[in-house]
Amino acid sequence: MSDYVMMYRCNFASFVDFAFRELHPGEQMQDNWHIRLIANFLQFTWSSPDLEVVRRIIFNLPPGYLKTHICSVAFPAWILGRDPRKSVLIISESLDQALEIRERCAELMASPRYRRIFPRCQIASSRRDLELTYGGRIRHAGVGYSLPQRRSDLVVIDNPQSLHNLERMDRSAFVEIGRTLKDPKRGVILLATRRLAENDLSSFLRGLGNWGKIEMPVVARREPRWMFPPHDNHQRMEGEPLHYWYENWDKIEANIREIGGEAFVWQYMQGTYTPITTGQRTHYVDGNPVGLLIGTFDPTAVTLEDFAMLKEEYELKYYPMQVDLPDLPQDRP
Repeated sequence: MSDYVMMYRCNFASFVDFAFRELHPGEQMQDNWHIRLIANFLQFTWSSPDLEVVRRIIFNLPPGYLKTHICSVAFPAWILGRDPRKSVLIISESLDQALEIRERCAELMASPRYRRIFPRCQIASSRRDLELTYGGRIRHAGVGYSLPQRRSDLVVIDNPQSLHNLERMDRSAFVEIGRTLKDPKRGVILLATRRLAENDLSSFLRGLGNWGKIEMPVVARREPRWMFPPHDNHQRMEGEPLHYWYENWDKIEANIREIGGEAFVWQYMQGTYTPITTGQRTHYVDGNPVGLLIGTFDPTAVTLEDFAMLKEEYELKYYPMQVDLPDLPQDRP
């Protein structure tokens, strides 16, 4: 057991899997390269002594890809387990949503296996804030509420926007979000959310110039190569689903039909794809061009057609058809 304890203490990617099993007994996390890559990147960002490392990071991922579990639940619990003097601030769209995330952290940190891995991290009180015996704590706040006066070592902004508050949110209030850090040079601020529109909070913060961004659309429209320090890298192929065993092409097509092409462009593709809805388009039947269409087109129909072509090109390029050869006579060598 000591080897496992050391692994969970020192390797955040392993702890992410441990935390999932603790919070979801009987379920198995569907591991994927993006989970390990994000976890290792977070560990490097938190642990690096280099003051030039960007410590304000935007994570744009589609719904259901564990960004809340990795960034907002497992990461604070891992940091406080390693150093129960640290403090964490969790911000979400509403006070209730931020409290729910804090309660998930508390559930994880109160489990017997967690306490065996991190015996010094003990919860002293969970009335208003989650307070630890060594002085660390987790506070929570909702967007639009006054932020706690005491500053934190880690600030996690989890899904702060929805379509309901997209237009009425005062994004300028986040310009001074760095004031919530104890040490602006070493403290870390994370924004874990999906894109909602061109003028959402992710776009606003990215425009400030001191934020890094990691965007992972559900299907790659180009061939990005992820190269994260110190040694993580992954080559995505054009047309490759982000997590095929979790969300294959049939499910992607169902999502396009369910929420519509316009919403899919942002929530699942993170704004990396724009359907052409006016002008002219080549019309395809069974993958073959049969004519030219001119006019105004439904974004959902255009998106479905574009992604059907992308799927076909991806499968032909990376998974070409296998030709069945005739069986040789048994007497031939």
